Amino acid sequence: MSEEDSPPYLEVNCKTSGKILRFAPGTDAGFAVTLINRKLKGKVPLATHIEAVKNRCCEEETIAFGPNAILTDFGQNWKLQTVLSSGFKCPKR
Repeated sequence: MSEEDSPPYLEVNCKTSGKILRFAPGTDAGFAVTLINRKLKGKVPLATHIEAVKNRCCEEETIAFGPNAILTDFGQNWKLQTVLSSGFKCPKR
């Protein structure tokens, strides 16, 4: 996908709510996590950070975003999702 074809936003799948949230290019991952957790309004588990995962591929290593990292689209077959606070087991992808 060329830069001209890419949407003007990035999508992050929130594992807690099941919703997909959209963020402007250049958004800090820490800001995105804070906003996602605020929208959960007391639901648990909260997100600790965001990672990029390759769809349908268990062999590919995930890419973690630190709080000051800029959210990035890694292209086809990659998606951004929240990582949940420790102790919570999420169903396998």
